[in-house]
Amino acid sequence: MADFLLVHGAWHGGWCWRRVVAILAGQGHRVFAPSLTGLGDRAHLLSPEVGLATHVEDVLAVIEAEELRDLVLCAHSYGGAVATQVADRVPEKIGALVFLDALLPQDGRSLLDLDTPERREAILSRVAETPRGPVLPPAPAALYALAAPEDVAWVDRRCVPQALRTYSDPAVLTGAWMQIEVLAYACTLRFPAPDFRDIAARLARDPRFTIHELASGHDAMIDVPDDVADLLLGCAEAARAGGRDEARATADGTACATVAGSPS
Repeated sequence: MADFLLVHGAWHGGWCWRRVVAILAGQGHRVFAPSLTGLGDRAHLLSPEVGLATHVEDVLAVIEAEELRDLVLCAHSYGGAVATQVADRVPEKIGALVFLDALLPQDGRSLLDLDTPERREAILSRVAETPRGPVLPPAPAALYALAAPEDVAWVDRRCVPQALRTYSDPAVLTGAWMQIEVLAYACTLRFPAPDFRDIAARLARDPRFTIHELASGHDAMIDVPDDVADLLLGCAEAARAGGRDEARATADGTACATVAGSPS
């Protein structure tokens, strides 16, 4: 059995992994899907002090408290900025690092720094000042190209504002996370923004990564939870079986192969 730690994206909470958690836990695996500070069931903890480093510490605390080893760490969207720094701090505890339509941070730069000036201006124009500090209001769930209208309504209902500092604080990285034996990046095909497909195309030139595609909207854990669970299980198996070489070999086989759901 394997341990899985799932990191959600911006405005979401641990709730968004509910379907994937049920699949993995139903097969006897241990699965942790914490809500980051100020989000999900921890929205009441939003404060001016919450920043990117806060979320990194949130995930590190789960690893420490649950004494996790050889875990599969999976990050969605904004969660990539969190999980990469977590993996950089404790690479020896992680068997596989999986990015799901996820952002990749750079040392000394914030997520806003990585955007074009035009996009950065557009993001900052949406900032709302609140008693708990400046926040970014959630994007409409319709943008995520989810297949089911009821899922769009669910995501809109559950998403909450996120602390601006999570996007404006610089990341701290040494590069140690690249030691992890199994590194995988999965991009979704129905999400209209090309950002994550561009990242996947860039990483496809790096032999340390296996690249996967999911025929879903951006919130693949909601849209195609069975396919996401299969991807995670495959990467867990690759980590157990021999790490990076096994992941490359099975990318053309079955254990960690490209996953495609049913287009809607």
